Order: sequence, then C-alpha cells, then structure tokens
Amino acid sequence: MQVLESFHRSTPPRRRRPHPLQSLAGLALGCVWVVGAFAQAEPTSATMVIVVRHAEKADATSGVDLGLSAAGKRRAEALAVALAHVGVGTVITSQMKRTLATATPIAQRTGVKPLALHIQRGELAAHIADVRAAVEAASRAQKGAVLVVGHSNTVPLIVRELSGKDIADICDSQFSNFYMLSIPRVPSTGAKQDASAVQLIHVRYGDADPLPVAPDCK
Repeated sequence: MQVLESFHRSTPPRRRRPHPLQSLAGLALGCVWVVGAFAQAEPTSATMVIVVRHAEKADATSGVDLGLSAAGKRRAEALAVALAHVGVGTVITSQMKRTLATATPIAQRTGVKPLALHIQRGELAAHIADVRAAVEAASRAQKGAVLVVGHSNTVPLIVRELSGKDIADICDSQFSNFYMLSIPRVPSTGAKQDASAVQLIHVRYGDADPLPVAPDCK
C-alpha cells in the first residue's frame, strides 16, 4: 500500500496523464497541491472512498452538538469543489450537526441524501463497523465514489478499518486532512474486501491548519 503526503506550494507539478485519484488530488484547494504519483488501480473494479474530518466547528459556548463556524463553512464549500467531478454517489456522516453541515454543499450539488450513522459514547467499534458496512454496500451497488465525514477520533479508525493502514492521530486544531482510498469492489454479500489491495493517498485541502499545533498534539 502506498501513502503519499502533500505539501503547500504555489505552482502545480508538471501535468501527466492522471489516474482518476490523481485527477482529484491535482485540484488546487487554496495553495495545496499533491506531489508525486499514485499507484495505478483499475477504475472499473475499484470504489473511490474519501474520508475527511468535519470542518471547523462553531464556538464551544454555543452548545454540545455544534454546527460550523464561518471558517468551517468555507471548508465545506472547498470540499464540494474538490469533489464536484468525482461522481459522489454516497455520503456517510454521523448524526452530529458538524458532520452533516460539512457534507451539505456536496450533497446539494449531487442530490445525494447523507446517510447519518449514529455514534454513541463508548461505542466507537460499533460505529466503525456500521461505516464499513455502508461503504461495502455502496461498493457492491456501484453507486460511484463514497464520501465519509467523521470526527477527529473516528477518521483514523475508519481509514484503518478500510485500508489496514495506521495514520497519525488528528489534533483538535486540524481539519485539512483528506484521505482518498481506492478499494477493490466487494463482488457479493458476505465477501470481505482485501485490505492489502487498497491504495491510500493523503492530501490536504482548503485553508491550512494553524501552526504551531498544541504542545500535546503530535
């Protein structure tokens, strides 16, 4: 499995004939560009899955189930721009306002109603299993690309569940992580995806996260 990291630059890399995921990765979102090549995958036999954390949330004094701040709304729009030509056919969120609000712009563009999977305190494993089941169902149905909007504590678990790959923890101040996975389609109900065949690319989108991060955030 190949993991590709991105960095900020003002000009794009030299254009090459792109893989479908490279086409998405090559979009300029703010000043972020993807560097390097992504391993080849057969588009007709794989499902593209995009996993992101919800965008910046509103001031914590406004309640527990927070919506998005102005910065968060800008990021949600940036996400919709990035996914405008990807063919998103399934949108998966939690029941929290901030994940639903992050998915709203792309859902409105595509006409896809988000599937809100409830997450309960202390029941992360069950939620991750629900997300995987929903992704696999969308893959079997060949509904196009799948967008999953999660939380700082669920995104690494979702990526690992779908790809078998550990990624870095997401700090509270980080919202720009954007994970793309090319997952071989599950041919039939009951079959399991082969995590070793999943390809993963990590880029960043929208406004850059603030630096430095909190001292306790690695």
